[in-house]
Amino acid sequence: MTSRRALGRRHGLAIAALPAVALALVPTLAPASETGPPSATGVASPQEAAPAATPADRFQAGNSLYQAGDHEGAIEAWLGLYEDGFESGELHYNIGNAYFRLGELGRAILFYERASVALPRDESVRTNLELARSMTADQITPLPGFWVPRVVAWAVQLVPRGWLIAILALGYLGLASILLYRLLSTGPPRWTRHAAIAAAALTVVVGTNLLIREFGIGRAERGVILQTEAAVQSAPSDDPSLQLFTIHEGAVVRIDRRSSDWLEIVLEDGKVGWVRAGDLETI
Repeated sequence: MTSRRALGRRHGLAIAALPAVALALVPTLAPASETGPPSATGVASPQEAAPAATPADRFQAGNSLYQAGDHEGAIEAWLGLYEDGFESGELHYNIGNAYFRLGELGRAILFYERASVALPRDESVRTNLELARSMTADQITPLPGFWVPRVVAWAVQLVPRGWLIAILALGYLGLASILLYRLLSTGPPRWTRHAAIAAAALTVVVGTNLLIREFGIGRAERGVILQTEAAVQSAPSDDPSLQLFTIHEGAVVRIDRRSSDWLEIVLEDGKVGWVRAGDLETI
């Protein structure tokens, strides 16, 4: 399998096979330098003589391990990238696939959920997430949601991120050009005023959309239960008499409040309770 040069949609993937994909990783923060300082004698140290593998090489190494059936090795390679600060929807998707192969349903769902945040329109991610969630012990029926949040969420994700960035850049350039023209002209045409208003409005709308997507503004904090079974309490206490019910690995919950080592969660069917913070991991 060859490495792809762009982060984008995967083509020709068999969903049932839960394949790994290759990509050129885009780091969200630079990893620490892996080379040592120059030697006192001026001779290259072993670290300098053997340059560290690039993120793309490390990703491809994980792909090779996955294809060879070494899913634990693939996870180790990919998680090393993730822990070094490299992140992408495709990386999360691959980690989810490997965990699924190992039967670790909770972590598979966790990384599929993370992939779906980065790739909300990706059919492969959505299909694999639905498959994994259908295999959980808790078959929770979500409450019908109010239509306004659904419409807003749909509108925010309607335009791909790359297009939003391009439109925003064009809006800024257009607005700056029109304003500069009006400043330098002795009698600018009336249409330039309307064009400047339109460019400014476009820039504000697209910029706001991009900010909401990039920073998760208004997005509820969610988590996935990773323990085989977790007790849900009516209060942040281990008192057995306060236990309401239990939930199991792979359940997706909303996190409403925190109290020391406890989290107040809301299930998709509306049930509310407290669990130990160590029972889940945030998406």
